[in-house]
Amino acid sequence: MKLTEFIRAHMEEILQVWDYDAEAILPHPDLSREELRDHVEQILQGIVVELERPATGHDRSSLFNPDHPDSVASARIHGIERHNLGADIVHVTSEFGALRLTVAQLWLNSLKTVEPSDIEDLNRFNSQIDKALTQSVKRYAIEKQKQGRLFETMLSSLPDPCYILNLDGTFIYANKAMAELCDLPAEQIRGRRFSEMPLPAQYNGKDQLEKVIHRKEQRRGEVEVQSARGHNRFFEYVYAPVIDDKGKVEAVSGIGHDITLRKQSEAKIWRHANYDLVTNVPNRRLFQDRLDQHTAHSERTGDPFALLFIDLDDFKAINDRLGHDAGDELLMDVARRLSGCVRHSDTVARMGGDEFTVLLLDTGNLDFIKDIARNILAELERPFRLGDDEVKVSGSIGITLFPEDGYSAQQLLNNADQAMYLAKQSGRNQVCFYNQIMGHARDARQQMVSELRLAPEKHQLELYYQPIVELSSNHIVKAEALLRWHHPERGLLTPEKFLGLAEETGLMGALEHWVFAEAAANTSRWSSMAGLAFQISVNTSPLQFTRGSHNEFRDTDLECFARCGASVILEMPESVFLQGMTNLGERFSELQKAGVQLALDDFGSGYSSLTYLQRFNVNYLKLDPSFVQDNQIDSGGQTIAESIIAMAHKLGIQVIAKGVETEEQKNWLKDAGCDFAQGHYFSPPLSAEKFSELL
Repeated sequence: MKLTEFIRAHMEEILQVWDYDAEAILPHPDLSREELRDHVEQILQGIVVELERPATGHDRSSLFNPDHPDSVASARIHGIERHNLGADIVHVTSEFGALRLTVAQLWLNSLKTVEPSDIEDLNRFNSQIDKALTQSVKRYAIEKQKQGRLFETMLSSLPDPCYILNLDGTFIYANKAMAELCDLPAEQIRGRRFSEMPLPAQYNGKDQLEKVIHRKEQRRGEVEVQSARGHNRFFEYVYAPVIDDKGKVEAVSGIGHDITLRKQSEAKIWRHANYDLVTNVPNRRLFQDRLDQHTAHSERTGDPFALLFIDLDDFKAINDRLGHDAGDELLMDVARRLSGCVRHSDTVARMGGDEFTVLLLDTGNLDFIKDIARNILAELERPFRLGDDEVKVSGSIGITLFPEDGYSAQQLLNNADQAMYLAKQSGRNQVCFYNQIMGHARDARQQMVSELRLAPEKHQLELYYQPIVELSSNHIVKAEALLRWHHPERGLLTPEKFLGLAEETGLMGALEHWVFAEAAANTSRWSSMAGLAFQISVNTSPLQFTRGSHNEFRDTDLECFARCGASVILEMPESVFLQGMTNLGERFSELQKAGVQLALDDFGSGYSSLTYLQRFNVNYLKLDPSFVQDNQIDSGGQTIAESIIAMAHKLGIQVIAKGVETEEQKNWLKDAGCDFAQGHYFSPPLSAEKFSELL
């Protein structure tokens, strides 16, 4: 049987054997076997047609006749498909070798004897196979070259430097961006080592390549590169291993992405967050960070340092007189002068307003620290030129030392702040060390205790009254009494400035006795003015109220309350319920028998139980100001306040809202059913005389 007849008759058998052989040749398990068989069948059919034609003189146009399969055309398709399916040139040639061997073995095995004509047919068949293989490889190579051009065009057009290195760090490929970064033509880069390029060592060093090669993993990093034109650029780079089919690294690819703009943006954001925009020195945030770091470092090493807190004297007057622009210019000049007084290793920062700090590192030398402080005062005393104006300021400096005065950053900052205030109180333009405060504070405390003890008999105490308005009628029906001390030197003092001292030294009882008597004296007079029983609410100290002795309220106080009837409301915080007093009920009962009504102050900010409200017959809840000021629609404060009002009314308790500042707040409270309100919207606290006029 002739070879052509055998191929036509045994096509399916040939394809099955070839398919079995090709399965071990082709690299990818997902390749379509049906498409591959179709290509091979077309090639064989084309070869049969060629073998059946006369050896010379056939019409070449028949190559393009679809009725006559052409092995060359099919081979071209075969080469394209193999390339697109990811096979390589070895796979292509191996397929044709398997096809040649399959056909030859099957045909020769089918012959009883081999004639010379059979040898000629086999030679012609091999010639056609070679021809088809040549065409397949040619098309494969053309596709490979096309792909290379596409990738070359793509990589060359990228703004990111791309390159491939041999295992010894020699360039195999570099795109245009990489060539520009190295300031060399691309063709001069190939064959040269990466280490020869004008790039930082951490970017092109052997360590990076060896880690990629030995660990077979990507390496990422950032690097700053100075270009040939002197501009600094930042790159984010990636090295990746190129793995061959045996799992070995055969090359290293790299790509760098220019992140200069991002870095500049990050630096700008960081500077805005850490440097004062007016003076260009570190702000509070950066200073706090540096202080934390140096405190931690010095705690480990024992290295001393000093912290200076500087406040400008009379800055507000200059700012108000010349304007904020002039004030900013003054602050800039102050920062420059301060920086000129210290070393480069030290830190000058603006804490805000006209307050500055200086961190003097690695020094515990008092003479050196004092010299710097004196130089700063001298620099601040020199006149400042602000446009056409010349102004003068001075400074008050507080100094604290590590480790003598404290170990924590916050403690040191507080120390320096206190020392600065002592310097200001001592006449300004002064320097004060923190250790000077202790004796001064002790003497000042003893003096204040003596002055407070004599304040009632020297007629230095006065009650101010803030109106409490009935929301349904808009009439003033109550007032809260607020204690003031007319100190002969420090001026008018509010309770938070001296009541803590009174509690500590046992003076609170005498002060409250004076307050009760003074408030009761005004109730009858204001009841006549208001045309109804006018009530005054008086605050009592929870510490004084819950002490264990039996005479917290003197008999004279209880008699005074009884004469006033129901005209006195005693206010106390929720904390009185948490003292665990066994006779708390007796204390409340004693007051209520004397006609005193009870109010729970700042309700909602503490931890009181609802059972206490009924158990001790509380008459009023004073709503914490935070709920009043958080009265936006759908806000949590509004919901809680309305719930408290509804709950209080269920228990028969009336509600007084504190801290009302706007008409909107007043209207909302009225709509919510609140009974009374007080705050600056109605009136600030007034003296008794001015309150009488208002009433």
